[in-house]
Amino acid sequence: MLLDSNTEKVINLTLMVDDLKGIDKIRLAIHILEEQYFSSSYDENFIKVLKKVLVELDPKSKKVITNFAKYKNLLFISAKYMELSLLEKQKFSVEMLFNIFQYNFQNEEINTKINKELNVYDYCYSLNIL
Repeated sequence: MLLDSNTEKVINLTLMVDDLKGIDKIRLAIHILEEQYFSSSYDENFIKVLKKVLVELDPKSKKVITNFAKYKNLLFISAKYMELSLLEKQKFSVEMLFNIFQYNFQNEEINTKINKELNVYDYCYSLNIL
C-alpha cells in the first residue's frame, strides 16, 4: 500500500482489488474514475490511458458497454466504494491506481505505458491526502 493512514474499509477494499485479474482492475478503475464525486486534473488522462490498456487487453471492449452485472466482484467493490467518505474514496482511488501501477500485465508494452503515463504519486499529492 502506498498510504499509511488508511481506514479499515479502504484496506479491505484494496485487498479485494489485489485479488482481481488485471483486466478487471482496469475495468473497475475506469468505472470509479468516471463516477468520482471529486475531480483531479489527472482523471481524464488516467481514464484515456486505462481505456487504451483495456482495448489492448480485450479488443472487443471498445465496441460494447461494460455491464457490471456480469462482473459480480466488481459490482460488489463498486457498491462498497459508495459507502466510503470523500476522504476514503480519495485514498482508495490512489491505492487502486497504485495497485494497477505495480501489477505485471505480462505484456511489456502495457507495463511500459502504465509506468510512463499513470503518475500515481503526483495524483496522490494533487489530492493532498498525505
